Amino acid sequence: MAKYLRVRREAAALASESRLRMIDRLQRGSASSSELTTAAGVGLPALHKHLEVLREAKLITSSKTGRVVTHRLRPGGLEALSSWIDTRKAFWRSGFATLDAALAADDHAADDHEEQQ
Repeated sequence: MAKYLRVRREAAALASESRLRMIDRLQRGSASSSELTTAAGVGLPALHKHLEVLREAKLITSSKTGRVVTHRLRPGGLEALSSWIDTRKAFWRSGFATLDAALAADDHAADDHEEQQ
């Protein structure tokens, strides 16, 4: 299970629309907590919970200067999940390519059978 810990954390972090909005906002650059409450459409207590999930998934970093906390996306933040998905995409693509070829061959055989009758 430890093998999939980062993948699970990254996927779980993306499972909330509020966190997706926060990530979208942070793609444009760093943002304060108050800016993220507006972007996510949540109050400050909920924002802190969402930020903790994003930090645990290693998707963001936060720094405090005075009373202002600034959040940024972490480079390579979705690397584990992206790698896991890429591996599965290759499997699905090759599987569907094989299925498409089999269906095309089946259609061709059915057309040949109809022509002979």
